[in-house]
Amino acid sequence: MDWIKPFYTKKSEWFGPSGVLDHHRTRAASIEKFCGTGPKRILELGAGAGGTAAAMADLGHTVVAIELSSLRTTYAKALAEEPRAGSLTILEADYYEVNMAEKFDLVCHWDSFGMGDDEDQRRLLQRIADAWLAPGGCVLMDIFSPWWWAQQAGKVETDNEPGLTQRYDFDPIGCRFIDQWWPTNDQSQIIAQTVRCYTPVDLTLLVKGTGLAIELLEIDDTPIPLSETSTMKHALWNTASYVAKLIPAVS
Repeated sequence: MDWIKPFYTKKSEWFGPSGVLDHHRTRAASIEKFCGTGPKRILELGAGAGGTAAAMADLGHTVVAIELSSLRTTYAKALAEEPRAGSLTILEADYYEVNMAEKFDLVCHWDSFGMGDDEDQRRLLQRIADAWLAPGGCVLMDIFSPWWWAQQAGKVETDNEPGLTQRYDFDPIGCRFIDQWWPTNDQSQIIAQTVRCYTPVDLTLLVKGTGLAIELLEIDDTPIPLSETSTMKHALWNTASYVAKLIPAVS
């Protein structure tokens, strides 16, 4: 996973701070639907430039956000200095290594689950269950759907505003998407990330034995029953990710 810090640092150099965008606020608002009303103690893993963490704090939650990249941490700390209805604390750390005594009502992992291999994901889920999740708490994660990413393979897009080009690819053996970026006028600066995608059944197998269990899978307010069978018409074929809600497993 040595690529993670330099990839996101360089990408953030190119894009700059994002602030708090509409999709950050939409994501923050979904917490009430998944986890109930009232202020919560929230831990966000891989918080990036802090947009979602700030949006959650704006709703009155007490948020601790962990980010590996120094540059993205700087962007997030600037947001933490602004007045919020709740509170926002930013930690520059590796969430595989950082130790915290505090327990949280919600641990969330947006847009980045799947970095590393399956054992890395299990190790992280076990840390969440054993070290950070309060009794009665839950976990919310975005899970990348392999079918959408496989369909993007070979696509090249150019974003003229920051002057960047993006190329999609897919590894069908490892079930990983490959996401490459470079300045449009200088491909020698290319950077890439590779992230594991999980079908609902794959995710079920991954979670077993970690101390967590799947309570709900959902795409755009539509549940994905694990007992159902489907065809290519299923929404999973046409969405980049779905939401998983995990809770402590029953012994």
